[in-house]
Amino acid sequence: MSRMLFRITAVLALAVLAASTWVWYTSRETLPREIRIASGQPGGLYHAFSTDLATRLRQRTGRPVRVVETAGSEENARLLRDGAVELALIQTSSLTPDGVAGVAPLFPESLHFLARKGSGIRSPADLAGRRVALGLRGSGIRENAGTLLAHYGVSTDGLKDIEDPFGALTATDGVDAALVTTGWMNPTLERVLRSGQVELVALQDPEGLAARHPWLAPTTIPRGLYSGNPPVPPEPVRTVAVTALLSARSDAADELVNVTLAALYESELRASYPLMLTSKSARDYDAAVMHPAVADYHDPSAGLNRVSQAMELASKSKEVLVGLAALALLAWGWGRRRQERLAESEAREQKNKLDEFIGRTLTVEVEQMDVTDPEELRAFLRRVTLIKQEALQELTNEKVRGDQLFAIFLSQCAALSEKIQMRMVYGRLPASPHAERVLRGESPDGNGGRTV
Repeated sequence: MSRMLFRITAVLALAVLAASTWVWYTSRETLPREIRIASGQPGGLYHAFSTDLATRLRQRTGRPVRVVETAGSEENARLLRDGAVELALIQTSSLTPDGVAGVAPLFPESLHFLARKGSGIRSPADLAGRRVALGLRGSGIRENAGTLLAHYGVSTDGLKDIEDPFGALTATDGVDAALVTTGWMNPTLERVLRSGQVELVALQDPEGLAARHPWLAPTTIPRGLYSGNPPVPPEPVRTVAVTALLSARSDAADELVNVTLAALYESELRASYPLMLTSKSARDYDAAVMHPAVADYHDPSAGLNRVSQAMELASKSKEVLVGLAALALLAWGWGRRRQERLAESEAREQKNKLDEFIGRTLTVEVEQMDVTDPEELRAFLRRVTLIKQEALQELTNEKVRGDQLFAIFLSQCAALSEKIQMRMVYGRLPASPHAERVLRGESPDGNGGRTV
């Protein structure tokens, strides 16, 4: 029993080891074969930034990195959740979507209220009945435009929604205004503002708008930000802004997050995007929306601190651990004693069966003594053989088989079988005193002894 228990334990241990190895191999964190970044429309800030980031990721990882053109934030988040891309740029125009986690806040993006010069548009209320570019469907620009219009009570049904990009302001006379949320580094925005055909309209109460929508923050577009002569804008413009957030899936590998952060903060990328937040500013960003690996990157000692805290907790809980160990020992002892009791019970049951087999053999020996016909004796020989075979099949307990009584039983079966066979042989011989003695179960030498 102990040998069998050892074998079972060894097999289970090997199975656990194999399963653990397989889980580690299949779940270990590695970089994807290709890194895909959901960006935006060509010519826009998101697409330009994603292209520069892709170059640096390609240099660091040696993997192909592809920029995926999209309509904007909403589509980017969907592609990220569906596993169609590994990284995506989204605007924090609402709570971070389920299944998406932040990797790095990139730069602020101001809401630019653009109006064609001479259109007479001075506030959101003046947009009623006008042709307004609200942004592509599936973009963060369009979502923020809807937030602004709803705040000022302007129904989208009361204006003419133009889904063309805001660059159409300078391409056609049919567009009166545009609501654009983007960074000042957007090349299309700079081109539109420097054209001299449009102007920036200020919001009168950006603080109130931001108070109603926590992802918005009051901000000011400073005079002359877009250069030009005269300066563009000619006066500071009050508005609101959101933060562009580089994101990944919530279950993204830590290695992907770490190499992306290194490409952002350990390269010259910030020189091309002056408003990009520094690593120090990013470290203080809302941790609730960020991937867990981000905190470890910004604070390498965080992992060591967690280990230290775990060790301290273990030290304070040593009494509990000792109690658990004692409980485990008691459970092991109880299990072992239970196994021993079961083994003893099995041995007793099989010993009782052995007594039954011995009794059945004695019955055969007594019954065959008065039989002289060889054919009838053959039936007794078959009974002895069957009794022996049945005993060998049922009596499997090592303790019972090692008992002296079991050996006596086997010897008894062998002697009785030999005796019956001898009587069958002498039963076929001519009548003689010698044969008669054998048939009566006496010794063939005439001394009156039994053969068994």
